[in-house]
Amino acid sequence: MRSVVDGYLADGLFSRWRVVLLNSHVEGGLALRLTTAAREFLRLVALLLSRRVGLVHCHAAMKGSFWRKSAFALISRIAGVPVVFHLHGGVMKAFVARQPVVVQRLIGWVLARQSAVVVLSDGWREYVKSISPLAAIEVLPNYVSLPAATDPAVRDGGTGITVLFLGLVGVGKGVYDLLPAFKEAVAEVPGLHLILAGNGEVDRARALAVELGIQDRVEFAGWVAGEKKVELFQRAHIYVLPSHFEGLPVSLLEAMSWQLPVISTRVGAIPEVVRQGVDGLLLDAGDRVALASAIVELARSDALRRRMGVAARQRIEHGYSKEVVLPRLEALYGELMLDGSTGRIGKS
Repeated sequence: MRSVVDGYLADGLFSRWRVVLLNSHVEGGLALRLTTAAREFLRLVALLLSRRVGLVHCHAAMKGSFWRKSAFALISRIAGVPVVFHLHGGVMKAFVARQPVVVQRLIGWVLARQSAVVVLSDGWREYVKSISPLAAIEVLPNYVSLPAATDPAVRDGGTGITVLFLGLVGVGKGVYDLLPAFKEAVAEVPGLHLILAGNGEVDRARALAVELGIQDRVEFAGWVAGEKKVELFQRAHIYVLPSHFEGLPVSLLEAMSWQLPVISTRVGAIPEVVRQGVDGLLLDAGDRVALASAIVELARSDALRRRMGVAARQRIEHGYSKEVVLPRLEALYGELMLDGSTGRIGKS
């Protein structure tokens, strides 16, 4: 979610629409989180009272994020301001299913009160429609900026193949499936090297790599951004994201834009982006045997990686690039914006 907002900032959306960004969540203790949310809520109220707000765009995940953003959205609707309620995160179905029936109905009611509910894929649109039939739903995928295209032959393996993972190191992203699967793949393709880039349970993952005897084949890069991330994409031959749940991961879109074939799971919107056998290989979450087999299949064939990498780049260019997606968001802003408004506000 933060990557999406950062992309808006980098791509000039904030300056074009005079966006004020309110950050309602910070990492830390409960007192700090509550104080931050209350402060930003009061800032929103003050802006609404100024009558210079033409639109509120709320980015919401699940659990506390959903309820916090619901409060921001509902006060804006009470003030007569249009709201774009943008759903992120891959655990919405599980989140809703765990709630009592009365709370599920409340969630549907909240969504139906918004001017537009933005979801990341057609599949999510059908699900949200099932829990909130009156919601005005817009499908708007995440997007990435396209790097310069490279010669596909650059991805040829030579003497070694680098597999890249980007994300939060932990159970949810499938890291503890990836490491055992990678060990099995190394037994068949000795030239493999794995880069795990991200924060989270790094010490636990490193200990598992040692336990599996693959510590010399696994590089822990920590959290990366900017030029460091670009360097990793340039080094990699295969991108892997064996998540147990997802919305529409920006890191996967980035990897595809860098002409990397991807290995991922059939969760969230991923199967609507990655075409099996065309842009990459898909498997069921938690299937370590299939994960190892996919790594081996791609590692053994320069031609297959090259073909999938080119297709992946084209997939992003035509459906998930800044040039395609951002104008659709701005068109939605223009459609909903209050007439005569001199200011806009964004909410993260």
